[in-house]
Amino acid sequence: MSSDLRKVIVDALRDMHFEVASITDDTPLGDGGLELESLSIAELVMQLDNQGVAFSDEEMETLPGLTFGEFVAEAARRSAG
Repeated sequence: MSSDLRKVIVDALRDMHFEVASITDDTPLGDGGLELESLSIAELVMQLDNQGVAFSDEEMETLPGLTFGEFVAEAARRSAG
């Protein structure tokens, strides 16, 4: 399931015009990495909501502090529940 979610997340980022070719699990979502800001995070979370993965507004504020790998793992954990 996490590989499917990883693809959904990468495809969503690509659709949002982020450079995805060099993403690794260690790439930060925020500063020094993908540089996702709150609107981009919200759009990404809305895409995941379509997959049954939900994050609260408070949680969304902490997502830029995660790496790509941590975010995929958290999304996978939530989809398994």
